[in-house]
Amino acid sequence: MPDNHVKWQRIGFGVLTLILAAAFLWALFLSRNLNDISFQEGPCGFSQTFHLYCPGCGGTRALKYLLEGHIVDSFLANPIPIYAIVLLLRIWTALLHNILHSAFAEDEWKILYQWEMWGILVVVIGVFVLRNLALVFFKWDFLGDMARYW
Repeated sequence: MPDNHVKWQRIGFGVLTLILAAAFLWALFLSRNLNDISFQEGPCGFSQTFHLYCPGCGGTRALKYLLEGHIVDSFLANPIPIYAIVLLLRIWTALLHNILHSAFAEDEWKILYQWEMWGILVVVIGVFVLRNLALVFFKWDFLGDMARYW
């Protein structure tokens, strides 16, 4: 593996480690102040206008449930945070592996696979489409915010 390539992987690993450590410390802080978690007052503009959920709706509740250890409720509120955490940990592991095995170029792991990038798109669009189809056609409202409109 070229030295420049290893250098950039080390930088990426360091930055991602700092981000993950900061997120972990932030999660510890928030877990002690769960009643105060709120990023906006009231529903988002998309929900108010169309009476449908945007892809990000339920994200705060998903984080709150995740901090409380309710993984299923977190997934039902919005699976995007869980997918993001798993993806970041997988990237961190690949960077760590590549740094520790930098002498063996043939043993390098890919940092981000194409299917993972497509997975991000599928999760975001899938959450939006499936949640709103379930709401409109079957009256299933996992978050409980839009049931009165449908």
